Amino acid sequence: MSAKSSDKKKEYIGKIARDVFFAKGYKASSLQDISAKGKISKAGIYHYFKSKGDILSYVLLTFADCVIDALMQCLRTAEEKKMNPRKSLEALIKTYAKSLLRNRKSSLIVLRDRHQLTAKERNKLVEKERAIFHILRSKLHEIRDINTRIDINLISFQIISMSHWMGYWFDAAGSLSENNATDQMVDIIFHGILDKENRRRV
Repeated sequence: MSAKSSDKKKEYIGKIARDVFFAKGYKASSLQDISAKGKISKAGIYHYFKSKGDILSYVLLTFADCVIDALMQCLRTAEEKKMNPRKSLEALIKTYAKSLLRNRKSSLIVLRDRHQLTAKERNKLVEKERAIFHILRSKLHEIRDINTRIDINLISFQIISMSHWMGYWFDAAGSLSENNATDQMVDIIFHGILDKENRRRV
């Protein structure tokens, strides 16, 4: 089997496992569940993964890599279009939020089951999350009129938190579209929740 074919098979098993983990929870899921849903033998799974924990690690680390790739592509596009720092940050926030919404299953498994990873694998995930944090914080540093009374690390964490938790309540069939939700999130980040008149009173 070629390396490309092997990677495709591993990716397929990862996607099946993600669906199973999302539906049943990691702890309640078994390799038999993954085997049955993916129509692949357990021996076939073991050819690519050492254990259920190894699959969870693959799912979460691959997802983190995809998010980082999306953010880096966003920055490259912003540079090509010569966006100012604020517009670039807006695009970055929306890209991050949409990456989580469009990969909602993986995003929620991160929140729900990350503690199931071994210490070594959890550290790998944390390193990738730090990379995401630093991408956002670096772009925030470029905003000239940012409120200096607010810690920039806190702002970065708030962006990450808002984006992640949106996945718990967001309903694509609801009153807000994906674009509406991310647009309003960016508006809250930049302007808060008070209207202009109330802000002047405060």
